[in-house]
Amino acid sequence: MSLRFRIVAAIALVLVLGSCLGLALAGWHARQWLREELVSAQGSGALEVSRAYADLKHSDQPAQDLKDLIATFDGNRHLQAVLIGPDGRVIAASTPTPATPPPGWFAALLREAITPERLIAPTAGGPTVELRPVYANDMAAVWAEFLDLDLVLAITSLGGAALVWVVLGRSLRPLQAVGEVLPRIGAGDYAAQAPERGPPELVRLGRGVNEMARRLGAMRAHNRALEEQILTLQDEERADIARDLHDEIGPHLFAANVDATMVASLIASGRGEAAMTQVRSIQAAIAHMQRLVRDILGRLRPTRLVELGLSAAVLDLIEFWRARRPELVFETRLPDDEGGLSEAVQETVYRLVQESLSNAVRHGAPKTVSVSLERGAKALKVEVLNDGAPAAPAAPGFGLTGMAERVASVGGTLEAGPAEGGGWRVAAMLPLAAQAREEAA
Repeated sequence: MSLRFRIVAAIALVLVLGSCLGLALAGWHARQWLREELVSAQGSGALEVSRAYADLKHSDQPAQDLKDLIATFDGNRHLQAVLIGPDGRVIAASTPTPATPPPGWFAALLREAITPERLIAPTAGGPTVELRPVYANDMAAVWAEFLDLDLVLAITSLGGAALVWVVLGRSLRPLQAVGEVLPRIGAGDYAAQAPERGPPELVRLGRGVNEMARRLGAMRAHNRALEEQILTLQDEERADIARDLHDEIGPHLFAANVDATMVASLIASGRGEAAMTQVRSIQAAIAHMQRLVRDILGRLRPTRLVELGLSAAVLDLIEFWRARRPELVFETRLPDDEGGLSEAVQETVYRLVQESLSNAVRHGAPKTVSVSLERGAKALKVEVLNDGAPAAPAAPGFGLTGMAERVASVGGTLEAGPAEGGGWRVAAMLPLAAQAREEAA
C-alpha cells in the first residue's frame, strides 16, 4: 500500500468520522427541536381551545360549536384535535396535513413520546377535546434536510479526498523520484541526481541525496587514487628491495660461492691454512648479508619500535642514514616519557620520520637535519627540518600523500613546505585523545 493511498485513506476516514459525528449531533438537535416544536404547538392549541370554551358558555348549540372547534384544526401540521364523548367514543377529529413518513428507523430515533393534552368542555357531562401531536410532517421535513446534509457531506468528503489525492501526488512526486535514485546510488551510479523541487522538506531531501552522491563519488575517486598510489608504492618498495638484493646481497653470494669452491680445492690439495682464510671470508660475507637483510626487514617492519620503543627506532633511522652520509649533521630532540603512546601513533610517527629523512637526504642536499618529538598535554608534535633546498613539486608525491593519509588516520594534521629561513619543514600534530579512544575501544 503506497504512502499516498495511506494518507488519503486516513484523511477520508477522518472526514467520514467527522461527518458521522456531525450527523449524530444534528440528529440530537433535531430531536430536541421536534419536541419543542410539538410541545409549543400543543400549548398554542390548548390556548385556542380554552378561548373557545370561554365562548361556549354563552352558546345555544355547544355540541355544534365543539365540532366547529375541531374543524379549525384541519390542515394543522403539528396537531390533531379529537372530540371524545363521555363514553370514550370519538365524536369528531381534525385532518392534519398529509405527509410522506420517513423510514421507520429514522422516526424511531427522532420520536420522543409527548403526552396528548386533554381539555374537558365546561358543560354538564361535556365531551373532552384531546390534542395529539403529529410527528409525520416535522419528521418528513427533518428527513429531507438530513438527506441534503448527507449529500453535501458526501460531496465534500469525496471532493476533499480527491483534492488531497491530487495534491499529494504532485507533492510526493519528487519523493518517488528520490526513491528511484537511491537504488542507483546504492549500485554505484553516483552521477544520478534527485530532483530538488516540491515542498521545502523534499527540496532539502533531494539536495541532501545529491550531496551524498557527490561525496560518495569523490570518495570512490579518492579510493581509486589511493589504490593506485598503494600499488605504485608497493612496486617502488619491491623495486628497492630487488635492487638491494641485486646490488648488495647478489655480489656477496657470488663471492661466497667462489670462496666455497676455492675452499674445496684447497682442502683437496692439502692447503688447510689457505682454506681457513677462505672460510673466514665466507663468514664475513654471510655476516654482511645478514646485516643487509636486517636493514631490509627494518624498513618493512621496525622491530626496534616494538622492542625498545619510539625513540630507539627513530635513533636507528638516523644511524642508518648517518652511516651512509657521514658528512650530514643530525640533531634530535626526543621525549623522555613515551608511556601511553598507542601502537598506531608510534607507527605513524616512525613512518613520518622515515619518509621525511629519506626525502631530505635523497632530494634536499642538506647539511643539517633536525628531528624533534615534543609531547604536550593533548597532542604529540613531530617536526623534521632540513636546511636543503628541494625543488617544489607541481603536485604532492606518493610519499607526501602517504604521510598525510597516515596522519589523518589517527586524527592528526600535517604541514609540509618551505621553512622560515630556508630549507624544508614537515610537521604533524597527533592528538593523544585519538589514541585514548582507540585504547578504550
